[in-house]
Amino acid sequence: MDLKNKIDIIDKKANIVNKKLIAYLAIAGGTWLYGINIEKSLFVSLVASIFFGLAVAGTVFSILKLNKLFNELKDL
Repeated sequence: MDLKNKIDIIDKKANIVNKKLIAYLAIAGGTWLYGINIEKSLFVSLVASIFFGLAVAGTVFSILKLNKLFNELKDL
């Protein structure tokens, strides 16, 4: 496989991870307010906090994956 094909494959992977990262950030941005608002409904607040935690974990893993892909590009 030549260098151009490797770069194209890494680019496609980075685009997929970037789209996932945007989705996780949107979920985290939309649920954090519900998670901190315990006064209205404890159940809604608990579910929103769980989704917020999952979105934060997904964001962290996506950033780590993008860093790995960046390092692969740097090594080429």
